[in-house]
Order: sequence, then structure tokens, then C-alpha cells
Amino acid sequence: FMIYVMRRYTVLLLLFLCCGCVAAGERLYYSAPSAIPGTIRQMKSPGFWISRNAFPDKVVISPSGIQAFNDRIMTGLGLTRDIRGISDPYPGNDLIRDIEGQLTGLAGVKLYLKDGSLAGADFYGRIRMNADLAAIPPGIKLLYGFISEYADLRVLPVHDGLYAKAFDLDFDELQNSALDMTTPVAILHKSRDKKWFYVVSATASGWAEASNVVTCGRAELNDYFNRDDFAVVISPKADIYLDPRLTEYYDFVQMGTKLIVKAVDPGESARVIIPMRGGDGSAIFKICYMNKADLNMGYLVYTPRTVIQQAFKLLNAPYGWGGMYGEQDCSRFIQQVFGTVGLILPRNSSAQADSGIMLGEFNGFNNSDAEKNKLLAEKASGGTVILYMKGHIILYLGMEGGRPYGIHSAWGYRDGNTVRVINRVVVSDLDLGRGSKRGSLLSRIKAIRFIAN
Repeated sequence: FMIYVMRRYTVLLLLFLCCGCVAAGERLYYSAPSAIPGTIRQMKSPGFWISRNAFPDKVVISPSGIQAFNDRIMTGLGLTRDIRGISDPYPGNDLIRDIEGQLTGLAGVKLYLKDGSLAGADFYGRIRMNADLAAIPPGIKLLYGFISEYADLRVLPVHDGLYAKAFDLDFDELQNSALDMTTPVAILHKSRDKKWFYVVSATASGWAEASNVVTCGRAELNDYFNRDDFAVVISPKADIYLDPRLTEYYDFVQMGTKLIVKAVDPGESARVIIPMRGGDGSAIFKICYMNKADLNMGYLVYTPRTVIQQAFKLLNAPYGWGGMYGEQDCSRFIQQVFGTVGLILPRNSSAQADSGIMLGEFNGFNNSDAEKNKLLAEKASGGTVILYMKGHIILYLGMEGGRPYGIHSAWGYRDGNTVRVINRVVVSDLDLGRGSKRGSLLSRIKAIRFIAN
């Protein structure tokens, strides 16, 4: 029995699992084997890779240096944003240009709706009307707020998806990112139907459902940034409860999320401060409860051991394009893991590839695999280096048997002419894909970056 799955640029018309029958469109893809080629059982444990690191407990960036790294990414490179430094009033024409650019760009490409029909002028016309560009003033008076529930960040103010190929529903072109509860945002605009806010966070901007955003004053926002009584989530998903017995479920937050801590109780729970919605949409800060095993007071110390251990907590976690379904794609995986040590990395893999210290930059197939292999073996340390290729990014783990390995949130790989779908966080060697028309992961590497000052 073979499992067939969808991928971007693939048409899958119908999938019947009953009686083992499969009906599909122009191409069918196969699932990857449970044991990824080139791996053995022991490689799926962090200890295997920690033992191969010469200095697993060496501090890569001191706690005092973390802020300097983040400042360089933000102010020096402009890859992230301090929302407190956004111009107020914000130039309305800049926002109009950005939204108009998204609308025009998407309308100029053949994209499909969920039912398989092409998105036409009527679809974009409705969205343009709801975006209410005419209501944007020359100078926008900023509002501030917090994400109060996990929020998809949309390219346009609409739930409907747009897909590069019909029925390719796991790859929504309108899914820009997702923001966890407690994320601070600047609010620039509201849709005509009042159901969407255009928000800016440190790492992404777009439309979030207004019901998932609460407003606050500048003083409350500054208080969040200035407090040192905080914890970071170190579990893949950490549940939040409304009662100290941890029985009244509220929501979950993902690894790397920063939370203000009111107190750590003698039992299993910790009290955290969560922004919730008041009657007028403003923030009401309430005490909620979490299992303290899901939290670390302050950030973890940045060592190879720390990063590798955190990465392996997400092993086998499902892939989620742009944070869809509350999961993570390749770049969000990198963000979450390094977020536990306090590093704020950009949202997209291409921007992440501009972070840190360049160890090697390559021009596709013009550089030999042997050259990259040698560089990784001699200069790269597992848990501190990211490997960038167009559209994908990997956390380097180390060498084994003369071959480099990494851990990454992967949708799939090519096995000759066959595409095999992984759809989860896996450990793999960089030979994956060798012999296919796209080449191996190693051959496709464009940049090797050491995440350090």
C-alpha cells in the first residue's frame, strides 16, 4: 500500500483510502520511508551528535552578547524590527504601496481557490474593497497591542487560500507567517469589515484576525520589553491553563515564546501573565498557569548542547507552511530553536542566511561538494551553524562517516525522478536528493552561516 500526498506544483484531484483505492491527477508522490536514507537509529537522539561535538558546552554568545547580536540583526542589517521604533505617525502611502503591491502581484499570477477554480477579478475586487485603502490617512497614528491567541498572519485580509496548483491545500500563498500569544505588535490599519488588523511584529507583518489582537498603551508595551521576570518556552508546545490545578485548558504556545512570570509555585505550576481581550478590545492582563517543566526562567545559555537538545525536542513534529495548523516550516523551526537562547532571527530562510558570520558562500553547482564537505568538517560546529539553499534552511549537526548531517523541517526530497514526502522534522545527511534533477542538499547549499557575533 502506497500513500500518495500533495505538494506545491502538483495536482491531486481526489484521494480515496478506503479499499486501498487512489485516484489522482497528473502526478502522484510517494511517502518517504520512516527511516530516512543515510540514517541509523542512534542518529535520532541528541546525545549522538553532542558526543561528536568537540566543545558541546562552550558558550557561543554570552547572555550579555545576545542583545548585541539582536541589535545588529535589527539595526545594522534591517532584518527584524523594533516596533517601538516605528515612525509615528507612520507614512500612509508606504502602507498603501505595500498592500497594493501584494494585490497587484498576486492578481498577475495564475492562482487557484480551494475549490480548484482560478481566482479572478471578482475575488481580488472583494479583497481590495475590504482592505479599505481609501481610509488610510497620510499619517497613521500607531496603535500597539499583543497577540492574545495564536494568529495566522495573512498576506491579504481573507481566510480563503490561494494555491499555485489546484487542490494543493497545504501550501497557501496567502499564509505569510503565524504569531504566538503574547507577541507584541504595532497596529497600522483595520479592514472595512473590522475583522482584520494589519500588524507589524519584530519578524513579520500582515493581516491578523482582530479577534486575536488586543490593544494596549505605549507604557504597557515598554513594560513588556523592560521586565526581567520572564521565562522562555522550552517545550514544542506548552499548554496554558486558567486554574492552578492545570485542568481548565486555554491555549498553547510554541517553543521560543517569551512569557512574563508572576510566580513559580511550590507544585508543578508557574503563574504567567497573559494578555486577554476586554470588552472594548483592549488588553486585560490575567494570571494563567503552566507546567513549570515547559519553561526556563530567562533564556537558556547558548551552547551547542542547548541548541541540539532543543532541536531534537521537535523531531518528528509535522511540517506547517508559514505556521499553518500551528506547526512550523524550515525557517520557523530555526526561529523556535534559537529563540530559546534569546536570539531573534528573521522569518524567512533567505534573511536568516544573512545572519551571523559567513563561513562559506557558494554559487550553486559551480562549487564542488568536496569543497563544502571540507569546510563543514574543518570550520563548522554542530548546533551553531545553519545551511541555506534556495527555499530551505537546515541546522547543521556534524559529520559522521565523512558525511555532513543536519536536522530540519522538511516537506520532501527527490529520489531520482520520484518525489518522496517527509512532512516532518527529520535528521538527514546532505546526500539526500543526490541523482535527481535538483541535486543533493549539499550541492544546493548557497551559504554556511555561524550564528555568532
